[in-house]
Amino acid sequence: MEFEIYLPCKPDWLCESFMSVFSVLLLIGLILFIRIIYRESQKIKRRTKVRRLRGMGRERRRTRDRK
Repeated sequence: MEFEIYLPCKPDWLCESFMSVFSVLLLIGLILFIRIIYRESQKIKRRTKVRRLRGMGRERRRTRDRK
């Protein structure tokens, strides 16, 4: 299956270079997005692990708030 993308430029070498530059930029953007998602998930896991180790589970927080 071949997709045709309309590019309003005459010299083919110019269109191909633009497509390659935009492809590289898209790839870099996707890599950075995945990196941000991964780092945020690591922060969440670390935060829940610290709360669990400190003994600040849900039950203890509920009893502390009632007093």
